[in-house]
This record gives sequence, structure tokens and C-alpha cells, in this order.
Amino acid sequence: VLFPLVYNGTTLGYLWAICFNVENTIKIKEALELTTFFVASEIANHQLLRRLETLSSIDTLTGVKNRNTMNATVDEFVSGARSIKAPYTVIFADLNGLKQVNDSIGHNAGDQLIQRAASVLRETFADCDVFRAGGDEFMILAQGMDEKELAARQKDILRLSAERDVSFSVGVHVVHGDEDILTAMHMADQDMYAVKEQYYTIHPDRRGR
Repeated sequence: VLFPLVYNGTTLGYLWAICFNVENTIKIKEALELTTFFVASEIANHQLLRRLETLSSIDTLTGVKNRNTMNATVDEFVSGARSIKAPYTVIFADLNGLKQVNDSIGHNAGDQLIQRAASVLRETFADCDVFRAGGDEFMILAQGMDEKELAARQKDILRLSAERDVSFSVGVHVVHGDEDILTAMHMADQDMYAVKEQYYTIHPDRRGR
């Protein structure tokens, strides 16, 4: 006998009953109908909790981790709830030209630019934590990464950015000793703004855009 697991009109799965005494068919049917109701409710609740967990931790536009997750991760490292071992690298990547795209083409085009930017970083740092820190700013936490590996990843960023019509200002800070993560983030952020200033020097017409 086959019983569908249905919740709010959606079939979530099936429950089979085999090798039973046919003399008890009516009782078995009644018991399993009640069982499928509770099982379907539990499955639906579990799926809802997973969706809520995803929405609370993942940026819906880009698919990378959101700012809430970034802050929670940093707090865990600061409090000692999680450990982070050197060498590790903190990277800030700020998207160039988003405001210009939003103003000239529209916010849909701007969203597509952000999505392409995130795809570059996801692909380049697939084994790392990639966060969307703000509207056009991303942070990458790369554990176990030294300068040599970082240089190779930066080449990948340049290659993929050229392919997908994306431009970043990137700041990095590599930690080898006991430097805390907040200091590393501050240093990477300063480095990123220095690179951003160089970008504006080359493209003065884009300042503020």
C-alpha cells in the first residue's frame, strides 16, 4: 500500500506498507493515514527551518555568505569560539563602477554586475569563505593561504574579471604571526582604499561613481 506524504497540497514523498496481515487492512490504513500526516508536517517544518537558515546566512542576490554571517564568523574568532591558524589572508574586494552602471543603465544592470563580480570571487576562492560585506564590497577569508598562493589567485581574479567585464579594487593582508583578525581586516581595508585611490587617479571622471 502506498501513502503519499502531502503538506499544503505539496507531495513531499511516499510511505510504503508491505507484508501486512490483510485482515487488519482497515486498521493499518487508518494508522498510516495519521502517521503520514505527522511525518509530512515534520518534513515540511524541517524544510522551512533549512530555508530560513539559508536566508539568514546567504546573500540572496549573489549566493555568497552575507554580512550577518561575516560578523558572526569574526565574532567567533575574536571570542575564541573558533580558532584561526596562520598563515591566513584577509581580502577586501570593492567593485568599481557600480554607481555609474546604476545611473546610466539601471539597477537591474547593477545587480547583474554584482552577480558577475560575486561569481568571479566564488570561482577564484571556492575553498574559502566569501562574504558580501556591503552593496559592492566583498570580504574573503582564506585560511592556510600564503603570499605565493595569493599571487596565483590574484591572477585568476584579473583573468576572470576581464572575461566577465568586472573591475575590482582589491586590498589584502596576510597574517603569519599572532595578529588578530580585526587588525588584519583593518589593514586589508586600508590597502583596498589605497588601490581605490589609484583607480580614481587613473579614472578621475569616475570618482564617486
